[in-house]
Amino acid sequence: MGKTLALFAIALCCASSLAAPDSRAINEPLSIQRQIFGSGEQGAAGSQQAEPVGDYGVWHVPQYLPGYPTAATIWPRAIPVKCKDRQCEGYVITPQMGPGEYLFFVPTSE
Repeated sequence: MGKTLALFAIALCCASSLAAPDSRAINEPLSIQRQIFGSGEQGAAGSQQAEPVGDYGVWHVPQYLPGYPTAATIWPRAIPVKCKDRQCEGYVITPQMGPGEYLFFVPTSE
């Protein structure tokens, strides 16, 4: 019985490691559309590459910073952004989002 239980535990560990998603695929950079007063470097057209933030499932891209930006992470938050084939729609900063500092996005499918 003990030998069977040990073999079952080993098989379970092996199966779970094979089923785990590859973190490199999850954290590949995405492209996001630049928007005036929103996502991407201001004053440029087209799309910009967003970088993953650790293994948290959120991405960051330079963006418009209304008001008086600081260097401190005061209020980090994430907004959903529609993406298809690693290309994401842009977003415009609105008052409901709060300050534009440290605004991350989570890709969602259509």
